[in-house]
Amino acid sequence: MIKSLKILSCCFLILVACACETQSTQSTKKEQTMAVAATEISLQDITSENIVEVISANVQRYKWEPLYYLRIGKANCMIEVLVNDMPVYKSYSLSNLASPLEINHKILKTGTHTVTVRMYPVGDLIKEAYDYGETVTHLGDASSVYVKVVRYNNQGDMSFDDEFEVKNHQSPTKDADGEIFAGSGLTYFEYSFEFHADVPYDLSENSWGNAADLREVKPAYLEKETFNYYQTFLREFKKRNKDYIAKLYFETLLVQAQTYYKTEGGIKAGWDEELELLNNPTIEPQPITNYELVFYARGRVCYLRLKTKEDLFYRNKCAGWVKYTEDGLEYGTFFGLYLYCPKHGFSKRGFKLRKA
Repeated sequence: MIKSLKILSCCFLILVACACETQSTQSTKKEQTMAVAATEISLQDITSENIVEVISANVQRYKWEPLYYLRIGKANCMIEVLVNDMPVYKSYSLSNLASPLEINHKILKTGTHTVTVRMYPVGDLIKEAYDYGETVTHLGDASSVYVKVVRYNNQGDMSFDDEFEVKNHQSPTKDADGEIFAGSGLTYFEYSFEFHADVPYDLSENSWGNAADLREVKPAYLEKETFNYYQTFLREFKKRNKDYIAKLYFETLLVQAQTYYKTEGGIKAGWDEELELLNNPTIEPQPITNYELVFYARGRVCYLRLKTKEDLFYRNKCAGWVKYTEDGLEYGTFFGLYLYCPKHGFSKRGFKLRKA
């Protein structure tokens, strides 16, 4: 039996581009910043040994480095939260998120961005927690979610006093007093709202932001190509092929580093964490079974998701995952294998998927 869970989250593969106008103060005053051209290097030249150095050389720094977060609270429901139609958070428990959730890696450029909340009834959670009550199969009058979008300056102290509220949104209600949830009586409810973000980078062109709509591809063919990608990834991970994994992760770690303005030390810490799992000799890839092909980013990203809904441990997890042993305990890591295809040169047959 798996005793615990570690999720390896992966964001999108994108190349650093330049942006020169940023928000310098909370009063929306603009200032110009000098952008340093990214170092050019062939992906084939990336190795486990040089990946940190190359990424560090490509990260641009700015006078104003805004970081965006979500503060999320809920009652009487389970939830999934997406930013720009990409998953950022799932909660299938009664507890709430204590710390703000970072979302810069889902913000590719300055502009309007969308938060989507999906709400589900709590099922047996109350029975299991308090040993009383019945299975809850519908959302109730008191079901609710609040999401606050906040901003910090990476150059500041990052304390609560430095937090600037960008947007505060409550799940919709249907009564004049705003006390009865609009989706009361339903088994599922989804809503969205928008917020504006100013960031000093533009990572939208060479990423899922400018990707082809994969819904145009025949589902059987796309599923086969996605399955093959997952299978190859797991095989190379099992072989501990560090250079192969470094090439796959390069742009993912690059966007993490740029959107969070990471130092070389922070970049190295992230890669060392990947290597710690990769070097574990007990890694055992699990069969890619019982999955469904789903789309994110409005059809521009595909993903093989486990079909299991009842077992909350596996719910909404990636079908590409491994088991391993650490300190005598068995763990499971579910990889974030979100895939896309660049719009430029896209063909419905013979395309090559990239890791997102």
